[in-house]
Amino acid sequence: MRIKPIIYGLCASLFFVSCAKETIDEQYVKLEQVACSFYSTGNQPLEIKVKANPSVWEVESNAAWLEVGKSDDGGTLILTVADNDSENERTTEVTVTAGEAIQTVKVYQLGFNGSMNRYRILPTHVMGSAISPSGQYVGGFEFSALDDDTAVYHPIIIDISTGTEYRCGEIPQSLAELYQTMVMTDDGLLFIYDSLSGTQIIFDRDGNYNLLETPGYVGVQVQATSTGGSKWVGFGFRSSENNPDELYHPLIWIDGQVHELKYPDENFRGEAFTNGIMARGISADGSVIYGTTWDNFDYGMVYWTDINEKARYVGEDVHEIFPVTMILPNGTPYDTHIANGMICYAELLKISPSGKWIAGAYRIETLTEDKSDIASTQYAAFYNTETEKTTIIEDYGESTGMYVTDDGIAFIGSGTLAISSGFVYDLNTKTGLGSITEWVFNNYGIHIPSGIINFINADGDVIFGTYPDYSAQGTTYLSFYIAPPITE
Repeated sequence: MRIKPIIYGLCASLFFVSCAKETIDEQYVKLEQVACSFYSTGNQPLEIKVKANPSVWEVESNAAWLEVGKSDDGGTLILTVADNDSENERTTEVTVTAGEAIQTVKVYQLGFNGSMNRYRILPTHVMGSAISPSGQYVGGFEFSALDDDTAVYHPIIIDISTGTEYRCGEIPQSLAELYQTMVMTDDGLLFIYDSLSGTQIIFDRDGNYNLLETPGYVGVQVQATSTGGSKWVGFGFRSSENNPDELYHPLIWIDGQVHELKYPDENFRGEAFTNGIMARGISADGSVIYGTTWDNFDYGMVYWTDINEKARYVGEDVHEIFPVTMILPNGTPYDTHIANGMICYAELLKISPSGKWIAGAYRIETLTEDKSDIASTQYAAFYNTETEKTTIIEDYGESTGMYVTDDGIAFIGSGTLAISSGFVYDLNTKTGLGSITEWVFNNYGIHIPSGIINFINADGDVIFGTYPDYSAQGTTYLSFYIAPPITE
């Protein structure tokens, strides 16, 4: 198959360029891109910025398989291609006209190749998607508004290997208020947090569902499971008759039986616990669990390799605690602590399949000049549970470790919050491997317009990530997956 050198997103440009001085009478069409390519299937609409004089311009497609349109403000050309089921590559042109000025866009679409990886986005999954530890299933839910101002939820489970979609019934808002997709297991169970009951509802592929209930605990949430679903981890409060202190307690369920995981002696800042710890993730093989402390917004990372032992801090080799005196708004001094060390927020996929590596961020804390607050800087960091050493990466400025494979390929998000892009880094050779989009294209032959990687299964053939979706209503973050071709 002949592949054009211009790939979707890496298109030839001719944008707002002119060799002659423009006059009020000059007619022109200037396009951000004048050539582009699409894959055979799974494409998203491509937007091309347009500047024209006269400002009202027209567009025409020369092929039935290519639909053309304009944004409401008239500043963007939108190209939408139908799937190409043929093995043959096809090409056409789009003509943009403003007065007597004409510009064309050359459009290529590759022929179908059964061996090409699939790139699928999940735009209808509101409040996130979850993937099972082996990469077998992905789950989420849709939302439909009714005429009486109520809503109906539609939990959905997709078998990634076959593309089969299981719609798990309709849940009226009067029964539950589904708030966030949390966990997808390899045995086909989907956990979604229900804000009405304050716990999770578990759905299966046949449409059966029930509340998550754990005797002796309230406010229970499962956050992750091992391959096969024999181990779950999460957190809950002890019921009030057992313990009125209302601490979060990290929990593990083994074949349905719940056990409490043990705290370290002190919290992340070397003080007594006031809120507790949440177990957040577990390696696919079930050997290593990680969690986060939740005291005074410290978000310190802990981990367990033995459920009968106390938790240890992720990145113990770089964890430092310093006593400081801060000043309250009324001018009263008080003694406390600041800390440098590895943190993460409520992220559930920070651990490699065997538990060898844990991804996070190394945060450095300092007092502000007036001693009234704590300032911080963070860099992507990765902890090796076998060598008990931390690798801190400052090459990309403030950043966050998103995920890491067993062989030390690390995925780094640019920034600290609302992360939408990043880089790939080899922890063994201490070298960068390019941007995430470049790495995906080089290794999987798929061009993702943007996004970050949150998970790769142990076999390395399924990727799960998120990407920013921009609209007039703002930016939302949706999920995608990349998987091998479906085999008959």
